[in-house]
Amino acid sequence: MAKKRLNDQTLSEAIQEFLKEEKLDWKLAEINVINNWEKIVGKLIASQTKNIYFFEGKLILHIESAALKQELNYQRFKIVELVNKEAGMELISDVNIK
Repeated sequence: MAKKRLNDQTLSEAIQEFLKEEKLDWKLAEINVINNWEKIVGKLIASQTKNIYFFEGKLILHIESAALKQELNYQRFKIVELVNKEAGMELISDVNIK
């Protein structure tokens, strides 16, 4: 087996490095969280979530049910934990529920 030279990278490593250098890894992580929202929080919460987006290190959620809004406010730190785990980085520091 040939030795790996210092400047040799796998395609995956090169893509990850490019994304990080161009600061696109954050945007990719945000898209991943949005696409996997139901997996992260479950079907009930996902079905009541009408809009989800990121702004200045916060996850902004628009929820229809007033009771669910109240419950999610109590669970904000757990949501932060779950989202950051899914993203594989510290993507958000807080959740704003509207």
